[in-house]
Amino acid sequence: MTAKLIPFAGLAVSPWRNGAGRKADIASGPDWLVGFAWLDADVLFSNYGGHDRTILLIEGPGFTLDFGPAHAPLAPRRPYVPCSFDGGWIAECRVPDGPCLVLNAMTARSTSIHSVAVTSPAALAAPAPGGAAFVVVLEGSIVIDGQTGGPRDAFRLEGAVTAQAGAGALAALIRIDPVGPRA
Repeated sequence: MTAKLIPFAGLAVSPWRNGAGRKADIASGPDWLVGFAWLDADVLFSNYGGHDRTILLIEGPGFTLDFGPAHAPLAPRRPYVPCSFDGGWIAECRVPDGPCLVLNAMTARSTSIHSVAVTSPAALAAPAPGGAAFVVVLEGSIVIDGQTGGPRDAFRLEGAVTAQAGAGALAALIRIDPVGPRA
């Protein structure tokens, strides 16, 4: 098997690092994390100093991340647009128009780098040695290795695969690769 299905319904819900919200991790490693988070109310995000973060609105009217006067705020209002920021920035999250569900990818910049792309899946590349790759179904359904994933289900790729996507299928492709040797 070159892909493992991770059903959304089977994910355990747990508190954020700072205890102020709730999340459901798809997978994590010593220096990285891929998972969902619920933004139910205005709240201070957990501090992930030394990490790069990408957040993607999945469901809801949108939110604003206010980083204070030193950095421009992020205000995602459309779903499926990756927004990246430094995990060490103090981030006050506001949800003025109602709760949201987001997808997060985080990596420690000293050891890993990540990318998040939203696309219609086709042939998917295997992760680099020591890395990880995920497909998170956003809309429709996707079949990989005879396993069918629907909205919010994920696949962990363990080799090159070919996905069969239903009409209108859309997915987030997340790659986590180790940082090469520093000169």
